[in-house]
Amino acid sequence: MVHYNRGRVSAFAVGLHLLALTIAVVIVAGCGGGGGGHPKTVQLSGILTDSYGAVINLPKASVTLDGTSVVAHPNSDGAFVLTPEPGVYTLRGVFLDADIGVHLSGERTVDLSAAQNVNIGVFELGDQTLTNGWERYRGGDYAGAKQFFQEYLNKAKSGQASLGSVSAYAALGWTKGNGLDKPADAVGNFESAIDGWNGNTDAWVGLAGARLGMMRGDGGFHFNDAVEAATTAISAPGEYSSGPTHDSVGEVDVRAFRAFVNFLNGNGAGAVGEAGSIEQAVDSSGNEGSKDVLAIIAAFAG
Repeated sequence: MVHYNRGRVSAFAVGLHLLALTIAVVIVAGCGGGGGGHPKTVQLSGILTDSYGAVINLPKASVTLDGTSVVAHPNSDGAFVLTPEPGVYTLRGVFLDADIGVHLSGERTVDLSAAQNVNIGVFELGDQTLTNGWERYRGGDYAGAKQFFQEYLNKAKSGQASLGSVSAYAALGWTKGNGLDKPADAVGNFESAIDGWNGNTDAWVGLAGARLGMMRGDGGFHFNDAVEAATTAISAPGEYSSGPTHDSVGEVDVRAFRAFVNFLNGNGAGAVGEAGSIEQAVDSSGNEGSKDVLAIIAAFAG
């Protein structure tokens, strides 16, 4: 009996000891000690822009995560940092300036459950006024589109009052130049967009087309200006595409345009060389205008 009792006591003591060890390990892991478990917070970072990539760096802009109290405001470069606990959240961004009637917003789901530093890159905020304008543009109602884009600018008033004004200027340029066939007017709008943000590739592409189109109105040859604008767009980081917002113009179409303008400007060798280098890409993903352009260059080159 004595040996039996000692056996039971010994087993019970060992059990308590193991339980204590288990509890200790759980506590340490939960505190992030000993190299195990997850940290208490995650660093989420990104760059706040409007829907065309213009950086939003105004202190009135804010970024939040639903269900938390964490909030961030962009710095002078548009960068923001949030430090929530791990989890899955809806990220929301807002830029509201009631004085000028501008309201940009956006949201996306972010999964921070892996408990690591997460950089989401560009976080876009948009405005319904611009969206409505582009809907009319795509539907061929260019006068209606112009009203929406002008309305946005009237609210934004000027420059950095809203970075979205850069997008509205570019939108007006496309509407006037491509929709209403007023390339000279469009040039001014595209230049205003570029003045607001030199990296607006959409405005550089539109400016290239408007520069070439001006010859129908003033009879002048603006080939060099058109090539310069197209080259600036092509040299910009990333692969340019205007779709699905408007006109289905891609990077390869801009290169086809540049080849055509060089051809018109008497630079046949440069035109043929570029046309040959993009022929397959144009066949697979270029728009119909680009295919026609390459056919013209090939016909005269032959």
